[in-house]
Amino acid sequence: MLEKYDTGFLVVSCSGALKSGQVANAIAVKMAENGFAEMLSIAGVAAGVEEYVDKAMRADDLIIIDGCEKKCACKIIENLGVTPRHEFCLAELGYSDSDGPIDMAEVDIFRKKIKLLYGQAKSSSKYSVCGCETCIRD
Repeated sequence: MLEKYDTGFLVVSCSGALKSGQVANAIAVKMAENGFAEMLSIAGVAAGVEEYVDKAMRADDLIIIDGCEKKCACKIIENLGVTPRHEFCLAELGYSDSDGPIDMAEVDIFRKKIKLLYGQAKSSSKYSVCGCETCIRD
């Protein structure tokens, strides 16, 4: 178990030039701030920083959040030889890029969608989570 994060989950996200990438990053930051998951630097993984690569390769519960259909964060993880199990693409979840600043209410909506889908994917596990704000792994 990770000391700071009760769940032991790791999250990596796109933080690309499109607004969807920035929203993906904001979702991951919120998950880390709320203690749901430890955020891992996707840039560090891509650059081959040993501690980040090791964490990504050892993680059972690595959540990948991409903004657009290019799925760069997912491809970076796949390049390590890791098969993503918990991969979410905002564009596939209904997010549409637009001009203007990031809407934090929208970030919250998509963060909750991802947590719910993640919880459903783990529902057969003894470590399942429902996706609400209070569930943590025992």
